[in-house]
Amino acid sequence: MINITNIVNEFFKAGVNVRPYAVEILQDLSEEFEIIVFTASHSCYANRVLDYLDPKNEYIHHRLFRDNCVVTSDGAYVKDLRIFANRDIKDVAIVDNACYSFGYQIENGVPIIPFYHNKNDEELKHLKNYLMKFKDHDIRELNKETFKLHLYAESEDYKDIINKMFPEE
Repeated sequence: MINITNIVNEFFKAGVNVRPYAVEILQDLSEEFEIIVFTASHSCYANRVLDYLDPKNEYIHHRLFRDNCVVTSDGAYVKDLRIFANRDIKDVAIVDNACYSFGYQIENGVPIIPFYHNKNDEELKHLKNYLMKFKDHDIRELNKETFKLHLYAESEDYKDIINKMFPEE
């Protein structure tokens, strides 16, 4: 359990459910990439979790929180990559289990399944292998080919998407 203090100095305890291989992937990927955690969580909570995962600040280079997101009229928090004005967008990936989080730059998004309590979860191993393919490449091209998320934005309904993804020959 982690003690967390919110803005009005109320204390509460929150459990942290760490996905298997989380620390290992941070270690490995930080050797090849700049890691920026961009979360829709409040900083008072997220900082505690990130300090737990990276207590010596060796792997996570920057942290962005809910107040760095764009809030839609529906109340969704979207991570707009234009915040990184000094980085080439072709080199930036957003990994998230909520695809709307990368809705402004859909081709930079890498969807990941949510994690709850599966101790045998190996999603981060697969993620690491996938992300390593981006070294010295435009992330958007491989994402477009792999996930085809652009088809959702270009389609009117699910039947149109299926026809575009699996055209009859």
